[in-house]
Amino acid sequence: MNNITRALVFGLLAVQMTCLRAAGGMEDAVLRFVREHTSSIAGRVDVQVDTPDARLRALACVSSSFEPFLPAGTRLWGRATVGVRCAGGGVTVFVAVRIRVYAPAVVAVRPLSPGQILSAEDLRVEETEIAQPGFLSRVEQAAGQRLVVAVNAGFPVRQEMLRQQQVVTQGDTVKLRIAGPGFEITAEGVASAHAIDGQSVQVRLESGRVMTGTARPGRVVDVRL
Repeated sequence: MNNITRALVFGLLAVQMTCLRAAGGMEDAVLRFVREHTSSIAGRVDVQVDTPDARLRALACVSSSFEPFLPAGTRLWGRATVGVRCAGGGVTVFVAVRIRVYAPAVVAVRPLSPGQILSAEDLRVEETEIAQPGFLSRVEQAAGQRLVVAVNAGFPVRQEMLRQQQVVTQGDTVKLRIAGPGFEITAEGVASAHAIDGQSVQVRLESGRVMTGTARPGRVVDVRL
């Protein structure tokens, strides 16, 4: 190998090493960016940044200072994409990342069916991989609510899968607990709408008067005067 060839080989190796070091710097920048923007997620967050392809390595060769950004509409959960541009402008590329979230979450003890009213015996809390936001961390957050989709054993139960059970149904005869300063009386009336626990509902008394109160379990409506 003559001197010119040797110089070219060493020059190419030097460029390649520079590219690899800069590409690693870009991965580090993306990793720091994702960790910063997922720090508010409850649980253990594991982030994997895909190895840059040839185009990204070319970008890395011309800059060691990178500005990661989140493309519009991107959610940092599961598989996502982070934009990267050179500091000061220039080429913009996109890096694939994978964000896994592990947290104590409410999961099904057994297969659960749509329409089922959940009990504490149907559920338990265990650390599991959370595929998307909306997971529950306490059994009491789901117990007593109606499930709207099927859930397999061991899978998380999310808030969007649940509907609170109605405690008052339109047309029900309900008990009114009417309370004010220093007194409390009871009366009966007919509910004018469906209501879940804590929801406002109107009740028509036998006299025709309409009162508005708060629905409670057991066909009870609390009225504060």
